[in-house]
Amino acid sequence: MVSDSNRLVANRYQLLRELGRGGMGVVWEGRDTLLNRQIAIKEVLLPAGLSPGDQERQLLRTAREARTAAKLSHPSVVGIYDVVEEGGRPWIVMELLSHPTVEHVVLTAGALPVRQAADVGRQVLSALRAAHEAGILHRDVKPSNVLLAEDGRAVLTDFGIATVDGDPSLTSTGMVTGSPAFLAPERIRGEDAGPASDLWSLGATLFATLVGRSPFDRGDTMSTINAVLGEEPDYRRIPPIMHPILRGLLKKEPRDRVGHDEADRLLAEIMAAKPAHNDLVEQRPGGARRGLVALAAAAALAIAAGTVVYLRPTTPAEGAPRPPQPAAATSPLPSASASTPAGSSPSPTPTPTRTRPVIRVLAWNSPDGWSIARPVGWKGARKESYTEWTRRDRGAHLGVEALFSNLDPHQILRDAEETLKQQAAEVTSVRRRVVTHQGNKAVEWEFTWTAGQGGDAPWATPGARYHEVRRAVVVGETAYVLSWTVAEAQWRRNAGLMRQVINSFTVAGA
Repeated sequence: MVSDSNRLVANRYQLLRELGRGGMGVVWEGRDTLLNRQIAIKEVLLPAGLSPGDQERQLLRTAREARTAAKLSHPSVVGIYDVVEEGGRPWIVMELLSHPTVEHVVLTAGALPVRQAADVGRQVLSALRAAHEAGILHRDVKPSNVLLAEDGRAVLTDFGIATVDGDPSLTSTGMVTGSPAFLAPERIRGEDAGPASDLWSLGATLFATLVGRSPFDRGDTMSTINAVLGEEPDYRRIPPIMHPILRGLLKKEPRDRVGHDEADRLLAEIMAAKPAHNDLVEQRPGGARRGLVALAAAAALAIAAGTVVYLRPTTPAEGAPRPPQPAAATSPLPSASASTPAGSSPSPTPTPTRTRPVIRVLAWNSPDGWSIARPVGWKGARKESYTEWTRRDRGAHLGVEALFSNLDPHQILRDAEETLKQQAAEVTSVRRRVVTHQGNKAVEWEFTWTAGQGGDAPWATPGARYHEVRRAVVVGETAYVLSWTVAEAQWRRNAGLMRQVINSFTVAGA
């Protein structure tokens, strides 16, 4: 799509750069050459395999729905300016908002504080109420479709698969659109969907702001669908004050769910309640969450659908080990010294001053059953069996890999050394030793290396020298490889944080 940059759509809208893409289309940053303003343009992509007749019906439906959504005027609904057709498909011209998605904020800054989550939910609920009163269903409410501005404003985006209530065209092609982990049961069953379906999705979205993923996400589509249809959410990691609203929205049958008014009342009560627990995020000084939101804004536009990646600090499940507490920086208090010269009075002891905690780590619980205290502010990503965090200056990296075929920690690290020598230069071992990790036998390898071009560490700077510790630990039928890497010149001053993070790794039930 790079070749389409600077192309004009409908002889008016200039495509500047691709912001993101997903199953429903591509989102571009653009410019309205007539009004000379920045815009976002969604290029709607049709599913493969549709007959010409179905393609035509889909195009007409999409254009009709976008024009209907354009009639909405609400502070929590992204503005739609125009709908045009070019190249045989519709293009939706929208307000450009350079705010991060709730999904991205949770990824970079951790789970939302309870009252902020309730505030976001209440704003999205208000947007849905306005849409429902106009006869419009959103059909794809999820964290990646909610933008979060630095001033706290939440904006619901991507009405691209929205439909007018009662319109049968959604199922006329045999399609079910939306994200399975956030779909209401009746939509999966192919039954009539109404406003209650959007409220279910709002409930799953609220759950994700607190835990990091939908309560029904099981990693693959069929398992997720089965969970939506037949399983109840696990509320053990959810603060009790949030249970009534989530239980009310996530009832399996639409008729049993709370409506707009009751949901708004429950959310308002949460916002008004006095906090019953300390929240690590709320303890950050000087509006740090606002700063993290600003940093996350590089993701831009929730309209850009993509792979959902959730990394989140949470309260552990009942019976699980307590996660490490954040480290606090304190000033030592001087005391009278035994070496005070004779005949002189000891200096008065300064009045102790309360220092604000400096939060260095936050616990993160993996959906695969392990947890670790990851450094605050590092950017995270998760693949099938590998989770990683990279410091923003790319000078440090943390990784957790799960292995199921090789359960010999010695062999795991020998294989890793051979692989690294093929990709990096000057691999030098410092030491290799057997250690005990929370009662489990483990092998730890400390070494240095110089980054080359490519390889398995795209975050590393070619030619830079790094110092690393890898620890292989076997728990049950799984081996975990923990890796901590930092620029060689920064190794000593980061050693304490490294030990705190590596030693915090815990597998539930181990």
